[in-house]
Amino acid sequence: MSKVDKFYEAKNLFQCPKCKKKIRFHGGALVCKKEHTFDIAAKGYVNLLQQTKSFKGYDAGFFKSRRAFFAAGYYDHIVGEVVDTACRFLGNMEAPVVLDAGCGEGGYSAAIEAAFAGNGVAGQVLAFDIASDAIKVAAGDDNVKWMVADITNIPVKDGVVDCILDVFTPANYKEFNRVLADNGYLIKVVPGSAHLQELRRAVSDQLQNKEYSNEDVTDYFEDHYELVSRVKCTATRELSRENLVNLVRMTPLLFDVDKSRLDLSGVTEITIEGEVLVGRKK
Repeated sequence: MSKVDKFYEAKNLFQCPKCKKKIRFHGGALVCKKEHTFDIAAKGYVNLLQQTKSFKGYDAGFFKSRRAFFAAGYYDHIVGEVVDTACRFLGNMEAPVVLDAGCGEGGYSAAIEAAFAGNGVAGQVLAFDIASDAIKVAAGDDNVKWMVADITNIPVKDGVVDCILDVFTPANYKEFNRVLADNGYLIKVVPGSAHLQELRRAVSDQLQNKEYSNEDVTDYFEDHYELVSRVKCTATRELSRENLVNLVRMTPLLFDVDKSRLDLSGVTEITIEGEVLVGRKK
């Protein structure tokens, strides 16, 4: 299946972000009843915003560094937990639909799609980010349906998604509940208190919040979903100079830090900690 044709099998899941009408696959593009047309790029993604948006720090270099850091294995324990959790909760479904909201460079989406393929599951993985640079880095030789889209206006029909991934990124619970099936799940990953603690200590003099707590985020999650699972994943690994450079380039923690004042010579290891929350629609 080509990078363009893969969207054909998911055409019944989409709705037009402009008029909310259903979308059909036509001539290598997604087209709605009102003829709003969204071309599918040769690389295997579609821009459903029909525009390019840029955000401070979130440029192509950011996402390339993030992909390199992920490829070095620093997030493998969290990726593994997310994949295992999704497969466990979706195990009884014949053809589950997974939506990765704010997918960034796409590591989690690609891992879910690979797990489906490896286990013979006829599932669909849709992934989107509002940053077109993220999707350009993410898209490749896979069956994930990559999209440039807005979390406040998800271009997916009501109630067709079995599982949403929301990994280290903001949520929009109103839109999530709209697209999520009645028996669907939300897998949300939030940083733990030890996340990047070595880096945080090294730049503490430039941080407004010296310590991090995810309590407000998790409480808000439980206000909207029935919490059915909560797992903390922590790993500390040695940090090479090359991977330190990628980490500095890819972490929003340092967006407002004066990098000319940084002394990271003492940062020789890094802790990656996330809490994997699973919620069911109330």
